[in-house]
Amino acid sequence: MRPLRFARAIMLYMTRLLEEAINELRNLPEDEQDAAADAMFTYITSDERQYRLTPSQVAEVQRIQHGLRDGSTRLASDAAVAAAKKNPRL
Repeated sequence: MRPLRFARAIMLYMTRLLEEAINELRNLPEDEQDAAADAMFTYITSDERQYRLTPSQVAEVQRIQHGLRDGSTRLASDAAVAAAKKNPRL
């Protein structure tokens, strides 16, 4: 398969968002294009790709984020976590 035909075949299977991102990357300097390519290859070869949240986990994250924004949920400070570790009865 000739390189140009291969490139066109790949483009048929890209999402529109990925295609737009790659078009934007073409306008960057060569070193920045290489950095973006490195980041993509790191993502592709990463074990993290196998971890996906279930819909209920996504809903829980969204609920917590909403609570943080409206003030009904707060995160523990480092000091509070340290104190809890020292005294589990807290």
